[in-house]
Amino acid sequence: MKTIQEYLTDPRIINDPCMAKALDPIKEIHAARLKIQDETSGMTASEEAAYHKKNIDALFSSKGRPSPQFVNLSGQGKLQPRVSVGK
Repeated sequence: MKTIQEYLTDPRIINDPCMAKALDPIKEIHAARLKIQDETSGMTASEEAAYHKKNIDALFSSKGRPSPQFVNLSGQGKLQPRVSVGK
């Protein structure tokens, strides 16, 4: 896997005229986006979700914190409006 520093010398960044004028933090963000795009191309949605979860878990564990827990609310239908109980 290439690092962000290696992506900063990628032809897609070097040969882009807009990137030549961009500030260094913008170039780093663009390099990170290219890295993620290259690493996840061809993955299914569930494979990509697992890839991102693994990276998030690694980040939190490196900081000594528990991984965030998410609630899956899919399949519960639409929210229903409240019904007035009298006026």
